[in-house]
Amino acid sequence: MKLTEAVCQQARRLFTPANAEEIIAAFSATEFPLIANNGERVCLAILQLSQGDMNRFYRELEQAKIDWRDTLVAAGF
Repeated sequence: MKLTEAVCQQARRLFTPANAEEIIAAFSATEFPLIANNGERVCLAILQLSQGDMNRFYRELEQAKIDWRDTLVAAGF
């Protein structure tokens, strides 16, 4: 997935530099099923739900791979 600057900036705000780069790489390697133009919103929702916690980030990322619409709802998007 191609990331927007907004997603990269938010990752860098919430996480340490090393963790932010890991997150950016994880997002870049992820394709959400049946997603058209909501990729940025889903990534921002995952970041919001993670609350700066790497373990929670990976849980939210895995959940979004199953159904990214649930991720948007959980984040209030």
